[in-house]
Formats: sequence, structure tokens, C-alpha cells
Amino acid sequence: MDKIDKSIIDALSKNADITATELSGRLHFSVPAVNKRIRAMKKDGIIQSFTIITDNKLIGKPIIAFILIVLKSVEHTGVFFEYIEKDPDILECYAITGEYDCLIKVCAASVEALDQKLAILKTHNGVMKSYTMLSLTAHKYAPTVLPDE
Repeated sequence: MDKIDKSIIDALSKNADITATELSGRLHFSVPAVNKRIRAMKKDGIIQSFTIITDNKLIGKPIIAFILIVLKSVEHTGVFFEYIEKDPDILECYAITGEYDCLIKVCAASVEALDQKLAILKTHNGVMKSYTMLSLTAHKYAPTVLPDE
């Protein structure tokens, strides 16, 4: 990955809607060359997908919570992760080190809706313990990992 690829990723991370023509003008590269680089980065898995980012408040789900989970045993991880995959309000899930096994990020329409979600999570067969933290304000959200300059 060279400086041009890094510049393409940077531009696309700020605006995935940018055209190859606009990129070519910024980078002083031809449109076919820009498209070829994007295709190559997609093929190599560097660019995994193009997506949208919604405003959770405007969508009607202003509550964001982070929940730490302890699973009962390793045997429960498969069933638990299947449940996580199916729930559209669980935005992210990470296996982590330390006292807890997983960290999940959840959105909800209200505190009551979050309480219902927590009740379901806490009674899930594989969950032994949970700890919930509500997000008050997001100061940084960067869904794209950018390469070093």
C-alpha cells in the first residue's frame, strides 16, 4: 500500500460517495487508475465494504449503551454469538481479555427499551453476569481504521 492508496482510503472514509473523477482530480491520477486501485484494495480485503452511517438520534434510537458480559462457559459462546448476530440493536460485539468475556454496543429507543434488552440478555442461557454503562456523549466515532502516513 503506497501513499496514493492511503489517500484514497482517507478520502473514502470521509465520504464513501466521492466519485472516481473527484478522486482522480485530487490525486492527479486518471479515473481508470483510481478505479483499479479501489478494486485491488477491495480484492485484497483492505476495503471490506462501502456503507452508510446513520444518526441514531434521528433514527429514533438515541440510547447507546456498552455492556460487558461474562459467559458461563466456552460451550455457550456459539449460541451467544448467534443471538448477537440476529439482534439488529446490538451494533458491535468484541471478545475481550480480563474479567469479562465480551463487550457489546447496543442502541435503544428509550431507557425502558434498553431495560427490556438487558432483561433478555441477562436471562440468555449463556450469560452469567453483565455490567452496563450508558453513553452520555460521543466525542469521537471513527468506524474506519486509517493506515499510518
